[in-house]
Amino acid sequence: MADELTVTMLPAKEGDCIHVAWGAAPEQKHLLIDAGRQWTWKHALKPYLQEKGITRLELLVVSHVDRDHIDGVLALIRDPELDLEVKEIWFNTWDHLLGESVSSLEEDDAIEHFGAKMGEKLGPQILRRRWPWNRRFAGRAVELSDMLTDSRFVLDELCLTLLSPDRARLEALQPVWKKECRKAGLTPGAKLEDYVPEEDDGLESFGQPGVDELASEPFQEDGSAPNGTSIAFVLEYGDARVLLAADAHADLLVQGLKALGATPEQPLRLDAFKIPHHGSKYNVSKELLALTDCRHYLVSTNGNYFHHPDQVAIARLVKYGSEAAELDFNYRSDSNALWENRRWQHQYSYSIRYPGSGEDGWLSLSFRR
Repeated sequence: MADELTVTMLPAKEGDCIHVAWGAAPEQKHLLIDAGRQWTWKHALKPYLQEKGITRLELLVVSHVDRDHIDGVLALIRDPELDLEVKEIWFNTWDHLLGESVSSLEEDDAIEHFGAKMGEKLGPQILRRRWPWNRRFAGRAVELSDMLTDSRFVLDELCLTLLSPDRARLEALQPVWKKECRKAGLTPGAKLEDYVPEEDDGLESFGQPGVDELASEPFQEDGSAPNGTSIAFVLEYGDARVLLAADAHADLLVQGLKALGATPEQPLRLDAFKIPHHGSKYNVSKELLALTDCRHYLVSTNGNYFHHPDQVAIARLVKYGSEAAELDFNYRSDSNALWENRRWQHQYSYSIRYPGSGEDGWLSLSFRR
């Protein structure tokens, strides 16, 4: 079998669950980023791992503490039937926001929310599983270093270059974390009981103006502190290169791409770019797009809650993104149906890809090494 890098978006509803495999079968290595909702673990990820015979991850990344990224990881790690060796997990919890090491945590120390009701609940479970936690960062936060070379890591020939988060954004989450703990009647670091998460009720909606009108909307940066702590990185395997951006802030991604030498005149070549925050207009900027030369833009969401992807964000992609790029949606939804417009595809030189019939949520791309 070919030696290649494969990226698969699994059904995660409005969230992310991304499996990365590299190498040639049967010796492929595996990396998992987030696990969507609890539903994703039971109905998609668990059977997927079993079907493919995946019993070891070189790295499990929990990008940040929003429910649509972490909830399924909690279901995974609590599953008594779990048959999975995890060589290392990257996850930032309360102690990491303070600049401390997880080595100071006792096994019974639990914390939670999104955050108070979820994020920190994962900490004691990691300790009980004895999975190496942020090992490449000496147990401290997964965060950018002042030196680019210190933000690069190699996993069996797969190179990861960290682009997010930085120390400032980790510290910016502290007051939000505390506030959520207070709302739940909790103290950061206190032991908590299980709970049933409530549903979101926020929605965004859009009409159908033209591409130019949509793309011209002035960019406003995402103000979410949790999103700002997203672990985002570039993967390189031979000549294959993929940017997996979680829900990261656009300005920090821009800073990282520039550090890699990207300019509008010489953008960074990417085989694929999992665009940040499910295609939110607050995370996809013209400046960010100008620094990448991309073949595939990946969008992970079913459009539930907030109606992602934003029409403004996709308009920026098709107008300011790479020419002849493909928009790869892992769900067909009302929020992305607008971009099937044949005239627009011809005028702005882009194409669309959806999952096959009966395969909503599943979309996989492979790139030769």
